[in-house]
Amino acid sequence: MNGKTTQKREKNLIILLSGFCAYIFLSSTFQNITLCYDLGKDGTDTFVWQMVPQSVGLLLMIFCAALIFGILRNMWRKQVFVRENARSVQLIGLAVMVYGFFLAIWEAVSPVETAAGFMRNLFLLLGTFFVLVGCVFKAGVSMKEEQDLTI
Repeated sequence: MNGKTTQKREKNLIILLSGFCAYIFLSSTFQNITLCYDLGKDGTDTFVWQMVPQSVGLLLMIFCAALIFGILRNMWRKQVFVRENARSVQLIGLAVMVYGFFLAIWEAVSPVETAAGFMRNLFLLLGTFFVLVGCVFKAGVSMKEEQDLTI
């Protein structure tokens, strides 16, 4: 009975996390469309300078959401410590780090003043953390594979 309760909790958590990812993606898309409308109706010269970082961030979220859905799908199948999940976690970290570098470069060349300094550093730190977690995850996968071979 306890095993069934645990499985049900895990499935509910996976469904909740999937819904949360979908909510973040949809709300970001709506925010991006709203920003396009607000900046486009005024005909400002800074439209492109404000829109490009938002759009790149939205593409980053789409990429990361696809990787997260892949991880959740594997968890649903009871495949947690597999190389695909470790690779996905590392790719998420690299994508977040690349976005941090993109914000740094964009802030340097943009004529529009932004307050992206804190966010840039946050993305770089968060990306580094995810890459580290991915490396730990890979070590766990290797340990699991080695244990599976031991009889």
